[in-house]
Amino acid sequence: MNKIYYILVLLFLAGCEKVIDVDLNEASPEIVIEGNLNARSGELEVKISKTGSYFGNDELQKVNDATVFFENHSGAVFPVDETADGVYQKNNLQVQPGNEYRLLVEVEGVEYSARSFLNTEIPIDSLSYRLYDRIAFFDRGYRLMLYFSDPPEVENFYRVKVYKNDTLQNDVSDLVVFDDTGLNGKYVEVTLRGQRFDEGDTARVEFLTLDKSVYEYFSSLRELANTNPGSPAPANPISNFSNGALGYFSAWSYDSRDIVIENSRNY
Repeated sequence: MNKIYYILVLLFLAGCEKVIDVDLNEASPEIVIEGNLNARSGELEVKISKTGSYFGNDELQKVNDATVFFENHSGAVFPVDETADGVYQKNNLQVQPGNEYRLLVEVEGVEYSARSFLNTEIPIDSLSYRLYDRIAFFDRGYRLMLYFSDPPEVENFYRVKVYKNDTLQNDVSDLVVFDDTGLNGKYVEVTLRGQRFDEGDTARVEFLTLDKSVYEYFSSLRELANTNPGSPAPANPISNFSNGALGYFSAWSYDSRDIVIENSRNY
């Protein structure tokens, strides 16, 4: 029986497509959907593609002429227009935390749908940095520390995105997701060791609040990306889409902070 254990490591993290090859066998192309709803701006962006050919190194194939709809918490449905090859967008959506939203996609007569719950933004208390000497795999340089208070009332799921001089740090090692297990209701320090900064750099951190299904997707994606060569073939990342589509739909709130790395060991 032919199977595909790719899998793409879909590091569609904020618009960047990254493919990591993991033992391709013959298999049919799969639909990949990446949907992001930004609660602050009301912007929805959906990217639709297919996995590459059976044997090898083809890039993702962008899917045109799909039918895409967004359903809000009251059941109103809005069309999402194609704005570029494989890219579908809708602006000025009115969304509120505490509600669930739905994305519906039809490709070649097959329907896919996913739901995402929009959680409340968790504010960043402060952002600082510290100079670290070279340790193990980490080069000497400045690392960021993010501080926040975890709300005790609910289970929370987080993702941290880091920008260096306006460029998103988007390698596999830059994928930072965690939940509040052991942190519930506490004041939390997160040291971001994966991103190194030098004096004069400008750092920006976006602190996203995710729903559980999207957190599970990114957690499984990270595990897949870190699979050692020669290990048993990993499973697909956990998708919240129906009907076998890969990818995710995420409605997210976020807070952000900027800081300039100055000539001092710590700040």
